[in-house]
Amino acid sequence: MHAVCFGFCQTGKILPLTGKFLPVNSGLGIMDILLTNIWRFFDPILFGVVLGCVLAMAWVQSGRHSIVRAFAALANCGRNPFEESGENATYMCRRIDFTLREQGLVGLENVRSQDPFVLRILGYLVNAKDSKDFEEWVRLEEHSVATKENMSARFWFSAAEIAPAIGLIGTITGLIQLFATGIDPLKMGPAMSFTLLTSLYGLFISHIVAFPIHVRLNTRAEILSAYRAKVVEHAIEIANHELSAVAPVHFVPANPAKKVA
Repeated sequence: MHAVCFGFCQTGKILPLTGKFLPVNSGLGIMDILLTNIWRFFDPILFGVVLGCVLAMAWVQSGRHSIVRAFAALANCGRNPFEESGENATYMCRRIDFTLREQGLVGLENVRSQDPFVLRILGYLVNAKDSKDFEEWVRLEEHSVATKENMSARFWFSAAEIAPAIGLIGTITGLIQLFATGIDPLKMGPAMSFTLLTSLYGLFISHIVAFPIHVRLNTRAEILSAYRAKVVEHAIEIANHELSAVAPVHFVPANPAKKVA
């Protein structure tokens, strides 16, 4: 009973999917069997249809520019943004303080960072009119950058959620068509396997492709968000100390002109 279920017998074994009998001394291993039959699990047209539906639905959920940002973010999703330099918020704040003490406010333009956001806020700080103007701008800029960073991770999270449902819809639709056409029972096996491939592709796209990308992008976004929040708060403190808020000046004539009768 067990020998039949697992395809083994005393003199050989039965190949999966094909049903052919294989002698023990044939020298064909399990990997050879899998490689021989792997073509049964891949249909490029069907895979493309499932992937296209998943990307389209994720694009609808995440916004107009999300798909462009999602694929552009793949270039950096596999590494820590500060892995090479070891840069962190404490180091950057001390570097800003040192430059401010040695070169003054103008010297902040010479501070270097791997994060373009930090370079922008330091450049704006040097040319800001007052502390209130700088704080309003930097808060808006921080929110805008965080939204763009999270958009990429949100797109791939939506794709991971949608993919199994798209695969299941394809499977159910295929089964309905399969039984509605009254297919020959002898030919039902290959047709059924073709129908179930949509569920397989949905699960593959969700758990092997989209969700790991989401995890990496989300981790990167959290690292950048924590780093930028500390630098922004430090830059606002510097602006409050170095820049004085200038109140609007209203000119009132000392002696109003009298109307001539």
